[in-house]
Amino acid sequence: MSRIRLFDAHTHLNMEEWTEEERREQLRETEEAGIFVMNAGDSASSSLLAVRLAEEYPWCFASTGIHPSYASHYTEEDLRTVYRLADHPRVRAVGEIGLDFYYGKDDKEEQIALFRKQLRFALEKKMPVMIHTRDADALTMDILKEEGLFSDERKGAFPPRPDGKGGEMPDARVQLHCYSGSAELALEYAKLGATFSLGGPITFKNGKKPAHVVQEVPLAFLMSETDAPYLTPVPYRGKPNKPMYVEYVVRRMAVLKDISYEEAAAATYENALRFFGLADSAEGPRVPEGSL
Repeated sequence: MSRIRLFDAHTHLNMEEWTEEERREQLRETEEAGIFVMNAGDSASSSLLAVRLAEEYPWCFASTGIHPSYASHYTEEDLRTVYRLADHPRVRAVGEIGLDFYYGKDDKEEQIALFRKQLRFALEKKMPVMIHTRDADALTMDILKEEGLFSDERKGAFPPRPDGKGGEMPDARVQLHCYSGSAELALEYAKLGATFSLGGPITFKNGKKPAHVVQEVPLAFLMSETDAPYLTPVPYRGKPNKPMYVEYVVRRMAVLKDISYEEAAAATYENALRFFGLADSAEGPRVPEGSL
């Protein structure tokens, strides 16, 4: 029997608050579990650390971007850094970027401006994007449309992907990370060519909305994530999250889709490889070489 492979499509082993000892323990556990990960950058420094880790660990990949929570105090030098890092071969996406109005923040205009800047950069570089959005679902979609993330030109830059019905459809390489919107909006996004990355909330008792998304959206449009160390899935809820817990996300997806765990694992793994432009092999994803 072939080994089951899992891909955590959005995690934070590059979290700067960890001590080096804590980080190395997380890395050791992830490696022993055989999990492939996408380390999401959310600042210039965390993006740089994500790249350093991706250089060191072949199962680890990086994205580069500035999170909306930094919109009022990032610098132009920060932005130049994340743009420079995007040229590194181990960087496979721009993100996480987006909008976060959850706390009724007073920096909405700064968030929107930063979001648009980074989207335009991703368009120029023809790179996938990882979107963070909270309490801004409609505006996020509007901006993605306005900036051309679902344009024919954008979709033409990437190979088509399965449509979940035996055919193919254009792929915009837009990841809605930790998607918390409605299933109805998700289906609109899917028609535009977006992909959804779901994590721990689909295992929560009060996680009916994300669970409904998994049920309604074709498997070809879904990836698995942890967003570790946040949003820990059941049965470890209340403890710090880890990439190895992506297994419980995938197991819940399998239940919600009424398919086997093996089928759900294979689909989410292959979807992540395709989204991040990593060709499959007997040993796992193709590992682009390179250094800063």
